[in-house]
Amino acid sequence: MSIADAAATNDRRLTLIAMRDKLAVDMDEAPASVVAQVAARLQSVLAELDGIAVPEGKSLLDELEQRRTDRLAAAKSVSSAKRPTRQRRTGSS
Repeated sequence: MSIADAAATNDRRLTLIAMRDKLAVDMDEAPASVVAQVAARLQSVLAELDGIAVPEGKSLLDELEQRRTDRLAAAKSVSSAKRPTRQRRTGSS
């Protein structure tokens, strides 16, 4: 899941997980001049994630399934709200 998709769910924990994953990849690919900056940000995200507990009574898989269901429902409502577009005429008549 992209960071933008995770942020759109308005779920801080899920967004932090997406950020963690992206920063980990970026750190592996980063030039030496920015590795320290990426590492510091990754460390900050990891610390914040440690402070957010998984809700009791739900497994991580249950939580992810619920978010997926919510995301699909939101996408369906957005696509049904779009108006059909009209094509422009080109050239002279």
